[in-house]
Amino acid sequence: MVLPGDSEPLLGAIPLEEMDVLIHPLRQELIVNPEHPDMAVLKMK
Repeated sequence: MVLPGDSEPLLGAIPLEEMDVLIHPLRQELIVNPEHPDMAVLKMK
C-alpha cells in the first residue's frame, strides 16, 4: 500500500501479533519476540 506524502502507517494489534513483534514501551520501538527470535509463529502468505 502506498500512502500519500509523509503519512506514517498505524499498525493494529492483530497485524503486530501476526508479524510476531512486540512493543517495548520504554524505548518506544518494535522488537522481535524473544520467545521466537528466529522466525514468526504465524507465516504470512
